[in-house]
Amino acid sequence: MKTTEAATANDLPIYPIRTVARLTGVDARRIRAWESQYGLLRPARTRGGHRLFSQRDLELIRRIKHLIDEEGLRLQGVRLLLEAESGGREAMSSRGS
Repeated sequence: MKTTEAATANDLPIYPIRTVARLTGVDARRIRAWESQYGLLRPARTRGGHRLFSQRDLELIRRIKHLIDEEGLRLQGVRLLLEAESGGREAMSSRGS
């Protein structure tokens, strides 16, 4: 599989929240809070409004869980860290253009 195909496959929103909760060990209520209250997640939505998560989302949820449970960060700290990392990646990609 090519890199672009792998990236695309990782971005396909195919997992409903119940499955995500089971796969990550994070309660669905907690996942919803991370999305709505803290803006840490942006799942796709079906026409009916149901959340669908990609493999990349699952990896992010596992990372957030690790940062909170293992590293002792609070949610605001997690948000700031993720924003700093994404800002760094955006700066790196714009330099390469």
